[in-house]
Amino acid sequence: MNKSILFVDDERPILAALKRVFAGKGFDIFIAESGEEALSFLEKKVTDLVITDVRMPGMNGYQLLKEIRANYPSIIRVVLSGYNDEDLVIRIQRESLAKRYLLKPWKNQELIRTVEQIFSVEEALKKRNLLELVNRIEFLPSPGDICIRLNRLAEQDAGTDEIARTIESDQSLTAKILQVANSSGQEIRTGSVRQAIDYLGLNNVMNILLSAAAFNNDRAVSNTCTKKDIEVLWKHAVLTNDILAYLYRRIAGHPIPDMCSMAGLLHDIGKVVLIHNYTGKYLNAAAAIRNMKDMYYYYEKMEFIDITHQEIGAYLLNWWELPQVMVESALYHHDPLDENVTDKELMCLLNAADTCSWNFIYGGGNLTVDPKVLEQLNVTRDDLDQIIRESQFCW
Repeated sequence: MNKSILFVDDERPILAALKRVFAGKGFDIFIAESGEEALSFLEKKVTDLVITDVRMPGMNGYQLLKEIRANYPSIIRVVLSGYNDEDLVIRIQRESLAKRYLLKPWKNQELIRTVEQIFSVEEALKKRNLLELVNRIEFLPSPGDICIRLNRLAEQDAGTDEIARTIESDQSLTAKILQVANSSGQEIRTGSVRQAIDYLGLNNVMNILLSAAAFNNDRAVSNTCTKKDIEVLWKHAVLTNDILAYLYRRIAGHPIPDMCSMAGLLHDIGKVVLIHNYTGKYLNAAAAIRNMKDMYYYYEKMEFIDITHQEIGAYLLNWWELPQVMVESALYHHDPLDENVTDKELMCLLNAADTCSWNFIYGGGNLTVDPKVLEQLNVTRDDLDQIIRESQFCW
């Protein structure tokens, strides 16, 4: 059965062009010339994906996406906007109303491939054995009270001072935010939550809070052994995020895009879920194969019915309605050249950062980056080693 896509735009020539692009590509294509028309259509027709413009007369894209999330939460939401829509796009990002943000004018083949990849990731997260495992899990981290309160404040366009005061009401989460803000991958030194918000942006602060809430959960720190492993995972997450930002500057030649600047912090969140729910099994598996990268995933699949922390993490981030690029960071950071990856530069750099981070933590260089990943990044092993040696990080 074909996947159905609804395009929403107030300009008829754009809708006609989009219909031509997707003609004969195996999708059922529908169009709406306004937000109101789109909602009327959705009342009558089951739809898999909505791709909408942002700046439209009457109901704009922001208002439409809010309605779709509230009334049709299973529909995938994507923005296709122009450069002059930045203010509304920022609001959409702050409230996690869309999975992807695409720019006009588009390139036809890239747009088709992006849509195909979006559906591929969604299908990967509906695997029967993954859903069976999720259904057996007693505890799946959910956004805490502060995250819910911050979402409400964002919807109300609250000021930074009020948002900072809300965060500061939880000392543990405040410490986590300041730790990430002051980490070596960032270019700021501050003891102020307000300054951290101004520098990192509310979206990134929310991602830190989501990650910290999962790591801080009491279920994961019920004994000394588990607490130590959780602390190591948090250290790895922060360090990977730092190295990722550094490698973007040194290898890609530009700062890490804001949309994925916390990818390193959340990429291994699936391990936290497994430790919460399978403490004994998971820690035994990790201890048995530590520093043996290739065997690690094989052992995970043996223990968890062909499911890895990557798939569990991606399921969680998708459930949290984080952008597609963050979901992919969890799902593909060990498979950065998978055909369904939409941003191979990010995934290859994350893969390298993840490897380097574990080498730092375990005090050696036992883990190596796949030569094909290095080739994709146009660097050699010696190049990467030299880049790392020139950093503030050390073996």
